[in-house]
Amino acid sequence: MIDVSQKSFLGDAKGKIIIGFVLAFFALFLAWGVSKIAFNEMLDTVDTISTPNVKLRLVNQVSRKVAGLDQQQRSSAFSSPGKYSRFFKDSRQLRLLLDSLGGMYRTDPKQLSRIKSIEKLLVARDKQFVNYLKVREGLVNNESFNQEVQKLNELVNRPPQQQDSTIVTTEKKTSTVTILPVDEAKRKGFFNRLFGKKGEELQPNKSYQVTNEENIKRDTISLSGETIIAKGLEKSLRTIANEQRLKSERFLDREAVLANANEALTRQMLDILRKVEAEAVAQIEQNGIEAKAVVNTGIARISWIMIGFFLLTVILLYLILTDITKSNVYRKELEAARDEAEYHGMAKQRFLSNMSHEIRTPLQSIIGYAEIIRNQEHPQLKDIEAIYHSSEHLLQIVNEILDYNRIISGKFTFQRKAFNVRELLDEVVSVMKPQAEQKKLTMRTAIELHGIEFIEGDAFRLKQILYNLLSNAVKFTQKGEVVLTVYYKRQLGNLHFTFMVKDTGIGFTEEESNRIFNEFEQIDSADKEVINKAGAGLGLTIIKSLVENQDGRIYVKSKAGSGSTFTVYLTFKVADAVQVEKALPVPARMLNTSDTIWVVDDDQLILDLCEIIFNKKQIPHVCFNSPAAVLAAEWDPAVKYMLMDMRMPEISGTELCHLMRERIPADVKIYAMTAQVLPEELEAVLGQGFDGLIMKPFRENDLLAVFGSDEVQQQTAAEDAAIAESETAREEEGMVTVPGLDATAEVTEDDGPSEIVLDTSMVEKMTFGDQELLVSILHRFRDDCENDMEELKQGILADDLALSRLIMHRIAGRTAQMGSAKLAGEFRMMEIELSEASEIAAAHREKLKSCIGKLRLLMQLVDLKIG
Repeated sequence: MIDVSQKSFLGDAKGKIIIGFVLAFFALFLAWGVSKIAFNEMLDTVDTISTPNVKLRLVNQVSRKVAGLDQQQRSSAFSSPGKYSRFFKDSRQLRLLLDSLGGMYRTDPKQLSRIKSIEKLLVARDKQFVNYLKVREGLVNNESFNQEVQKLNELVNRPPQQQDSTIVTTEKKTSTVTILPVDEAKRKGFFNRLFGKKGEELQPNKSYQVTNEENIKRDTISLSGETIIAKGLEKSLRTIANEQRLKSERFLDREAVLANANEALTRQMLDILRKVEAEAVAQIEQNGIEAKAVVNTGIARISWIMIGFFLLTVILLYLILTDITKSNVYRKELEAARDEAEYHGMAKQRFLSNMSHEIRTPLQSIIGYAEIIRNQEHPQLKDIEAIYHSSEHLLQIVNEILDYNRIISGKFTFQRKAFNVRELLDEVVSVMKPQAEQKKLTMRTAIELHGIEFIEGDAFRLKQILYNLLSNAVKFTQKGEVVLTVYYKRQLGNLHFTFMVKDTGIGFTEEESNRIFNEFEQIDSADKEVINKAGAGLGLTIIKSLVENQDGRIYVKSKAGSGSTFTVYLTFKVADAVQVEKALPVPARMLNTSDTIWVVDDDQLILDLCEIIFNKKQIPHVCFNSPAAVLAAEWDPAVKYMLMDMRMPEISGTELCHLMRERIPADVKIYAMTAQVLPEELEAVLGQGFDGLIMKPFRENDLLAVFGSDEVQQQTAAEDAAIAESETAREEEGMVTVPGLDATAEVTEDDGPSEIVLDTSMVEKMTFGDQELLVSILHRFRDDCENDMEELKQGILADDLALSRLIMHRIAGRTAQMGSAKLAGEFRMMEIELSEASEIAAAHREKLKSCIGKLRLLMQLVDLKIG
């Protein structure tokens, strides 16, 4: 079932849309709130601007009073002369206004000083105006003028006096008039001068003078009285004129002083008025600026809100569109996945249908021939061969399914080791050639290596690829030939190999070539029944995965009825011959037995190794991890072999062998698995009723040799020779290289043996190159060693000889299985020493401490191997 994770609210498109609407409402609400606040501030500013300025109003009122004060006071003075209280009333009102204005300017010393000076000027002006009125009143007063006129009247009305003498006065006047000549030419016109007659020659003009003389005689006797009167009048008039002149001058002076006072007062008022007006204008400007600032602030806030809303909207829109795009992509992917699932579902259905046939067919053959053999006293070879071939067929199908399962789970691993490519190709051809000959097919090779023998790569996977391709070629070819072509191109240290498998089989169409690498796919062919094609439809899928996981390529070219050509490109590195371990012979056919084997060992690692070998060889078996478990189990008549460890908790291998001999048939063989290597110990073991020994560490062939296979025994001998040669080479070098690792562990002579070695070659052969199984076994080894070391420490602290010997026996067998024979020998020697001792002495403790330290070093090498 598909696990659909719950998306968060923000991760859902619906959530983003809801958030977008919430942000829109929030932005509108903020815009409304900001607008309301801004307009309220604007209204307050407008009210402030529209409110009359009280200062300016008082200043204007004072200015009007000052401007009209002179006129009002003059009118009052003219209408009611001599009454000064009326115009003082206007002055008092003006001073009251000034006091009010001064109260408004309490915080402005300069302006307050101006107002005080205006009040002083107003007082001085009132005084000047009073003086002016007094002067004017004096000017208007005619009393002195009347006195002078009275004097004139008296002079005129005075009676004439007696004349004493007669006085005659003679006066002579002469006047002279000069007459200038007139220019005649100027008197004539232009035409008269042009057309007129030429007159007489003009005489030069001359000027002349006319002189008149006049003699006047006057009698002064009759004029003496008049002279006196005239002089009196003149004197009076002069006096009147002087008085009037003085009054006028005084009046003008007073009027000038009054005018100056009015001017100063007006100037001061105008200064204050300008100041107040400037303040009012500045305040108005400030209010205007504040109003603009309020408007701009409101607009800016609304703009920022809208910009923020726009940006958030854009982001949300982008996220929503992204979600929609992803949804569309997911929808398309889901549709593609649905189509692919339907396709694979149909393919799996076909696979199951095919498997039901493919598995049932060999099983039916096995059951049928088994029934025949069961009823025969002497089974015929052909019946046994039929069962054998059906089993091989069934094993091939199961192996393909298991390999495919590893591929899809990503557990396929590859090793890069040096190997002899020519020997590998010869081995593959030698195995496949008999199959081709059985079908009367010709198998040819065209291998061009040009002296290259050793390359670095995964030899097992290469053989698997070639086996599958050649097997398919043989299987789908009725007549003709199968050709294997191999060549390479060298580029620096890389070798680009081309492996080509060509056959003359049934072939397939171009459309079918697009499907042959799909899992569970098999090509429907009319020749299927003739060819007897069998398989799970996974072979080419596995090949393609193996090739591509090694950075290679695979191509196919085919034509229906004309054969097929599969081409594989793989890259390897050049390797030196010294890097290659001596290859061991591979058995031509696997051991086949229907007998069941029981294995008893308290070491889970040994049980795992046995289980791997038996599973690979299709040998029925049951594993027990304690003697109590095997004693409690119900006996199976199919059991023909028992393998048991010699040292186990509760019951030893010897005691278990005696107990089992009482319960099992006599034909059941019991083999002891032990690390005891001393001759007397071997004889003692064989004398306890065992049919044979399996020495720890054991190899796959060591284990299988107990079944009496000559082929396995021959292979075991070859392996022993190869191992002996390898050990000799290592001793000559003086250092053991851990296979697959760039680390060695060297210990001084003071610490015991010269070297700590990890050699997993035997385990690797047991796992058939399966890296996953190898790693699991190494993990098991490390975990079991950790547990055993803890138990060994507890046994030493408790001075428990039996437990300590059991743990050391177990560790000795396990370390020997990992190729560390010398360390296993040390644990074995300690086991022997403790068997002869009555307690764990200090010397024993020191030796055990050294052995445990070396075991930890071996475990470090195991960790390096695991990676």
